[in-house]
Amino acid sequence: MMHDINIDEAAALTAQLVSIRSYPGEEADVQAFVADWFERHGIAVERQPTRDGRSNVIARVERGPGATMLFNGHVDTVLAATGWEHDPWRVRRDGELLYGLGVADMKSGVAAMMLATRALAQSQRDWHGTVIATSVVDEEAYSVGARTLVEAGIHADYCIVTEPSWQQPCLGGVGKVLVVGDVTGKAAHGSLPEQGVNAAVAAAQFVVALDAVQLAEHPQMRATQALLSLHGGSPQYVITVPEHARFVINRHTVPGESDAAVLGQLQALADGLGSAARFDIQIQPPYYPAWETSPAHPFVVAFGAAYQRETGQAPAYGYLRGVADANYFSADCGIPTIVFGPDGGRFHQAGEWVALPTIVGCARVLVDLTTTLLAGG
Repeated sequence: MMHDINIDEAAALTAQLVSIRSYPGEEADVQAFVADWFERHGIAVERQPTRDGRSNVIARVERGPGATMLFNGHVDTVLAATGWEHDPWRVRRDGELLYGLGVADMKSGVAAMMLATRALAQSQRDWHGTVIATSVVDEEAYSVGARTLVEAGIHADYCIVTEPSWQQPCLGGVGKVLVVGDVTGKAAHGSLPEQGVNAAVAAAQFVVALDAVQLAEHPQMRATQALLSLHGGSPQYVITVPEHARFVINRHTVPGESDAAVLGQLQALADGLGSAARFDIQIQPPYYPAWETSPAHPFVVAFGAAYQRETGQAPAYGYLRGVADANYFSADCGIPTIVFGPDGGRFHQAGEWVALPTIVGCARVLVDLTTTLLAGG
């Protein structure tokens, strides 16, 4: 039923999704639209509440026993940047390109998985098993939606996250560990600094020592470490040795690293300073484990064949330098995962765009891949 996925419908559906403002925390209206769309096309829907009162939308197509394919996309967007030349919630079409807020990241990917799910539900091809399409909230903030799916025990044999990645479908990505360190010293008069312990100086010494930290290595991904903030002392002018300081560090990890290992490494660095100040170092949300799917996995092999049938060339696989909901499905749930969606650009910027033919192309690949993997049960 490939002919059921046409370019005009893909454009209209993407434009409808973009037209519904959906900043993190404000996804109710767009999720209502997604749920209603599935139900109007005869597809069963579950509205799954998250811990903070929002809802994921879970659409399910079942054809007896067999493997399960999971499609995932998020409906929230970042806040509109300055510099838009038109209303960012009204999609502007220029030839084969669509422009609008979240059009690439990732409402076109959500549209593609919706269209693919409907095509699979209507398909006359002999496939058996289950297709689950999950539209989740909050990916641009704390991934509350994806983590709710994980905590509820989402299970699948394969997963495609339709983030924009047409040119380079991704087989892995770095993790994220957010490290917050509170340093406690001892206050003293600024004219008698020897009577105190300067927490700001101790924090600065720790930050300088970060350059000596040995980061893990991986053949496809690069671990990084960045100081995000460093604060010490009072914002008001006082002649007092600072007794408190705080630093925040973003650490991007590679497969094989855990949050506990990162915490242990940085605590050991603090302990080695020999400082009289006390260091309390903790991991705070959001946390994302690094993930990776083997290029030799049968799922990847089947995907490569479907991609080549659609595009005429083999995929040039890549690896994400940032984090996404895919981290949880792969690393936490153990589901073989690929990130693959339409082609777009200027993410989180004015002028965000997506190439319309690749929305249709993405949906077609999802249908082809699923009917291949789930053929005959």
